[in-house]
Amino acid sequence: MDEAKKELPRAPTFWWEKTLFALVLLLPSTVYPFATAFDSTITPFGTSLVVAGTGIVLILLSIFRDIGPTFVEKAEARFQNRYAADIYSIPMTFDAKPTLVPGFSRLRATRADNSQTIGAWALRFNHGRQVA
Repeated sequence: MDEAKKELPRAPTFWWEKTLFALVLLLPSTVYPFATAFDSTITPFGTSLVVAGTGIVLILLSIFRDIGPTFVEKAEARFQNRYAADIYSIPMTFDAKPTLVPGFSRLRATRADNSQTIGAWALRFNHGRQVA
């Protein structure tokens, strides 16, 4: 591969996951003072647990199941479609498939030659191009 292909731009999912990670670290301490204004029985530990736990679940869904907000997954599908020939050894198309939760979608990878759906991890490990 030439130098231009080695340095592909970062995918939208990358930025989504990094933003969630920053929110998991910063948001719990910021939310607590506002939460106590509504109910005096709210504790700092409970607030941190709920906010950080929600963020961690969203990060794990994004990493392992390619689930995220619809706008992120649609942007990810456009990005993957644009760079599929450089990233994967087989012809692929990507689209955002709605989930049961409104506002969230899942990235679906489909082979362009035989319309077979491939899981994201199988695609990455079995059909990803090696960068030398």
